[in-house]
This record gives sequence, C-alpha cells and structure tokens, in this order.
Amino acid sequence: MKKYILIALLAAAGLWGCNDDSLDAAITVDSNFQSGTSGENGWEPGFAGYASTADSSQLDTVAAIALLPRGLDTTQYGFRILSRYSKGNMFSYLKKRVSGFTPNGSYEMTLQVDLATNYSNDSAKGVVDQVTFKAGVSPSEPLTKLVSGVYAFNLDKGTGKQPGKDVLLSGSIASTNRDTRYHTLLRYSNAPVTVTANNRGELWFYAGTDSDYKDTTIFYFDRIIATFKEL
Repeated sequence: MKKYILIALLAAAGLWGCNDDSLDAAITVDSNFQSGTSGENGWEPGFAGYASTADSSQLDTVAAIALLPRGLDTTQYGFRILSRYSKGNMFSYLKKRVSGFTPNGSYEMTLQVDLATNYSNDSAKGVVDQVTFKAGVSPSEPLTKLVSGVYAFNLDKGTGKQPGKDVLLSGSIASTNRDTRYHTLLRYSNAPVTVTANNRGELWFYAGTDSDYKDTTIFYFDRIIATFKEL
C-alpha cells in the first residue's frame, strides 16, 4: 500500500517538526511554535553570504520565535528573522531535518510556506526589488561554510531573483498592504515534484530570504506544510 505522510509545520524554513524526527512517530505534525520556545521541534536558523571580517557595524542577525505582528493574530507565534548586511548578498534561512523515510526512497511532495511581510511595492520598493523568498528540499544538510573569506550557503539557491537547482519555491516578498504598520501573509506552493531521501532515510528542508538589500529586513515564518506520497 502506498504510504501517505502529511507534515504541517510552522517556520520560521526552512522546516519540519516531528517527534524524535521520526515520521512513523507522528504522521501529522503541526510545528506552529505556539509554546513560544526557541528551538522548538529542532528548527535552526542560519545566515550566509557575509564576509568573515564583517563586524557589528556591518552585520546584524537575530532569529527567535516571537509573537506575530500587527495585521496578523498577535496572540500567535511565528519564527522572526532579522538580518542586516551593509554590503548586501545576505541569505537568512531556517532549516529542519526529517527522518523516517525509506533510505534512497522516492516521494511525491508538495510544499507550502506562509511568510509574513510588511514590504509593498508602494511603501518599500527598494526592499521588494532586492529580496526574494526561496525554499528547498535536499538529501544534504543546508549549511553555512567559510569559503575564501565568505560564509557561503552550501546548496545551489541561485543568485538574487534567479533560483538555483536546489530551490523548489521562490517568489516576491511584496505585501498586498501598502501600510507598513501591518503585515500580511504570502503563500508559496508548488505542483507535486519527486524528491529522494538520502541513504539514512532523511530529507532536509530550508526556507529563507535572499537579499541584496543593504539595510535591515524582518520577516516572520508563519506556517509550512509538506505532503508526501511514497512512490
């Protein structure tokens, strides 16, 4: 019989929470961070693209679970990511490992990510033009590695608005509300694709923002849902 696996996650990535990282332990998981505890369900933030010599005058990064901002349900939590790199080229992301797949097994997967933003084409065109949402799934762990003096992302996310081969979802971060006091949710989703687990029965998920903007940006990851069907 085909095996159906539904994972409902709240990010703030990247990406998925399940008990003891086992799909067999919980077929359906909603990792919505409502306990308000950072690190819940194994979500880990990461930042890449900045020089190893960058100091606090050039670089600022903050990632933590926080109450959602105005315009959303302010009694609920999301994963808030703040980043600033004065030279641009910053990738800010969440990642999550999920195990319990058949080793080297193939799965049909759909992915949905909800991201909260208050940047619109009218009020923050500079941000909208220079920041792109990206998310992906890989058998390899997403990592930030030091390469020739730069902390680089190890997967192929592409450059700017151009998605790389390891990107499944990408899109604009433009809000539908021009009033920057209020956030709106953007939803990104894909048609079913085939993914293959590694030889340990694992898949890694990530979601983030690829930015050439040289000042501070703040985003909230609200929810991520992935559906798997074993092939």
